[in-house]
Amino acid sequence: MTDSNELLTDTVDLETLAKSSAEEFNLNNLGNVEKLIAAQQKMSDELIARFQRNIAAFEVALPDIADTFRAYKPKQTLEFFCAENGIANLMFVEKNDILYKTLNPKEICYKQIEEGLKTIPFKTVRYDNEYDWAGHIHHRYLNECITITKDYVKSKSKLTPMDIGSMPNCVMIGVGLGYHLERLYEKVEVANLILVEPDLDMFFASLHTFDWDQLLHFIRQNNYGIKFLLGETADQLFNDMYNFYDRHGRFLSGFWWNFVHYASEEIRKIAQVIKKDYYRTFSAMGYFDDHLFGTSHAIYAIEHKKRLIRNDVPLPEAMANAPVFVVGSGPSLDHDIPFLRKNQDKAYIIACGTAFDTLYHAGIQPDFYCCTERVPQIAQSIKLIADKSFVDNTILLTGDVVHPYTVELFKHTAIFSKPDEPFYWMALGRLNFARHWQFVLLMNPLVGNLGVSGACFFGFKNLYLFGLDNGKKIGTANMHSRYTAIYNEAGVNDTSGNYTIENILPGNFGGQCESGYFFKMSVRNIEEILELFKDTVKCFNCSDGSLIEGATPLHSKELDFSDRPVLDKCALKDFVAQKKTMEVDLSEQEMTKLLDYDDFSNTLKYIAAVFDQRPQHRLDFIQKLEFVSEYITDLGQTPEGKFKSFMLNGTVQGIFLMVLRALYHCQDEQECLDHANAMIEKLRYFLEDADVLYHFLPDFILGPHQEKMNGKTGQDHPGSPAPDLPKIFTLVDNEKYKDKQEKFVKKYE
Repeated sequence: MTDSNELLTDTVDLETLAKSSAEEFNLNNLGNVEKLIAAQQKMSDELIARFQRNIAAFEVALPDIADTFRAYKPKQTLEFFCAENGIANLMFVEKNDILYKTLNPKEICYKQIEEGLKTIPFKTVRYDNEYDWAGHIHHRYLNECITITKDYVKSKSKLTPMDIGSMPNCVMIGVGLGYHLERLYEKVEVANLILVEPDLDMFFASLHTFDWDQLLHFIRQNNYGIKFLLGETADQLFNDMYNFYDRHGRFLSGFWWNFVHYASEEIRKIAQVIKKDYYRTFSAMGYFDDHLFGTSHAIYAIEHKKRLIRNDVPLPEAMANAPVFVVGSGPSLDHDIPFLRKNQDKAYIIACGTAFDTLYHAGIQPDFYCCTERVPQIAQSIKLIADKSFVDNTILLTGDVVHPYTVELFKHTAIFSKPDEPFYWMALGRLNFARHWQFVLLMNPLVGNLGVSGACFFGFKNLYLFGLDNGKKIGTANMHSRYTAIYNEAGVNDTSGNYTIENILPGNFGGQCESGYFFKMSVRNIEEILELFKDTVKCFNCSDGSLIEGATPLHSKELDFSDRPVLDKCALKDFVAQKKTMEVDLSEQEMTKLLDYDDFSNTLKYIAAVFDQRPQHRLDFIQKLEFVSEYITDLGQTPEGKFKSFMLNGTVQGIFLMVLRALYHCQDEQECLDHANAMIEKLRYFLEDADVLYHFLPDFILGPHQEKMNGKTGQDHPGSPAPDLPKIFTLVDNEKYKDKQEKFVKKYE
């Protein structure tokens, strides 16, 4: 998946327009005095009347806004004034400044929006063809949608809203006095508007100058959507924007037009946050096959008595406050190996992913091994470790989606539940033990995320990060530690999509770090976790990679552990095994009853039926996509319904995102509708196949699942024959590769 790298803060500068205006502005000469007095009086009367009408309109449409502004007192002194034309402008008295430096504010706002609609192109997310390595119906139908896009008319120029006369999603930053909104809706169809105004004083002013009553009526009459984000901090704003997309369809965030109306320091901060985080609205949505596997893997763990982490048993204070080394296998780890060797008995050690292999060869025994992947190849990498005692002395710290092959390699497990997976909600709604099962948040996209997040949710309070580089420092060659045998000797390379370099991030100790999409998301998610635990967790980043806000940069040479005591790690393992984790006694029959096959089938049929009647216009199509998105969201009102919502939403939103691009790929509306309807047929095929695959639960383990699929990825459909199942790749052949290090030896130097 790729997204536009252009700024999200496009605008047409008001100051430039004002300077080129034919009506020269002079605050001391606004026209004939008598005419000016009459115009000012008329304007004042209109401002009061309009404010009252607008408050009454918001009382009906959005009562919270009416309550906020009915008796609002501005924080700064605002004065309305006008020229002879009677068009209200705004003065900020303390700043001795005015909003629109022109005699005709409406005209300049009209020009600004018209110029923006003509020159600022749509921003869009583009899915690339996804390699299907295991036989996923999600990849099959998304790839078939991508194939349809190859029929698009190729254009060298990017389309603007004025080219098409319609937009599905507009992010407008800055309300001003509202004049530009009037022209926006006159010129183009706006299916959804997210209106951002950080300054409550400004919105209060617009209630006097702009006819919100008429706009709200127009939006309601045409079944458009509008979301007001008023007076919020940058972080609050992003969360509310995310919630809007989550409710009405995250597909909307993948095709948008944005515009900044006026400049201010607050708006600059808002624009920076949107630019930094907007990609998160359309990323990491999950998909159907993955959720089937995750559900089956979780059920397997429970049925086979693997130990689950409790949320009602806190760590003893001494354990919670002990130092914890969270170790990844980034290249900067090599510099810190001597420190880790010397102090490995004075801290609990969490090995993240391939760092398990790294620490084995470096002579460092971890206490926990973090794994996030539900794929069978992870077990192959663990089997490379020749000394089984090294694995037996480590607790598997993971989420419930991890593959059974991986779980079975460990004598000790500590398994989190995952609220962003369907099974969590099924369990919470119908299984009594689930309320005592500790969840973990933001354990993806990379295993280092689980290392940090898992440590926090487990109850540890003092974290030190090593080798969590999230990229590589400019000037270095490798992406992994030289101790990582799986990369250096077993033939595994750094060419996968996780390691594609496409971003430059600030370095933890200065300089810059080459990074990529997943690394960037990993950094952001670690920052979110540290913010969540900022009152209880201290985190020091000793990695010479990407900067992580909330983690204090600290070189290992600055750490003095000479006076720290050696930890009783056996006591930790005993506490985890006997008190911090639990086994659950549930039979396969009890688990099967949870799945309610008929109810799931009916949900799929209902979604398909929404498109029985083909939409005739772009707006009709968008409203159907939103209707289905809202239906899936509303399923989440109960835990059982949320299971279905999570199971379906990622793939449905992915296909909808492609449909939205199809609807706006050219000016010919009928051609766009034809392409969009062709993609809806792919959605129907997906829903039919999903019904078949769902009935394989709870025994749909990734890898062995292929035995149930008759050699095909899904079913045959008109114009869409089912592809042959691919052969699942082998990460490393455990029969051919033998680790040169047969015994684990602890090293302290």
